Amino acid sequence: MKDQNLVPAYQKMLSRVEAANKKTLHKRIETAIETAVELEELSREEAENIGDYLLRDLQDAAKFIVSTEQALADWIRFDLELIEERLLNMFSLMVDQSRLELDNLAERAHQAIEWHTGEITGLGTLYCANCNKPIYFQKPDYIPACPNCEATLFKRTLD
Repeated sequence: MKDQNLVPAYQKMLSRVEAANKKTLHKRIETAIETAVELEELSREEAENIGDYLLRDLQDAAKFIVSTEQALADWIRFDLELIEERLLNMFSLMVDQSRLELDNLAERAHQAIEWHTGEITGLGTLYCANCNKPIYFQKPDYIPACPNCEATLFKRTLD
């Protein structure tokens, strides 16, 4: 069983990324990682993993918005009323920051991004890479194996 403290840690680190007054998203995430380690909330490995998850999710949302010119609501693909307003606002602000960085880092924006069972993800819909079954995340949580086929690899969009 996964340590359930890591899901709230994802949300806490997202809050710290939002609050950090560093210029780049990478610096903001590095600061949030260091704070979590210094406060002994997480081990370095846990904090770095969560930092990677945050960066992946924010960059993916920004990539979607940049490449499709659609709104964050389309990326999330479910009723925004179901999401905590504060979490949505934080995520939106960080997506805007990430989107700016992606405009300058087009190479990264074209990377194939994958999600794996056992990782933590933020808001949105993931699709099983094997059977395309959607899994909806209305808050940060661990990614389970596909409930349809037990596969462990997911993508954000149907390909």
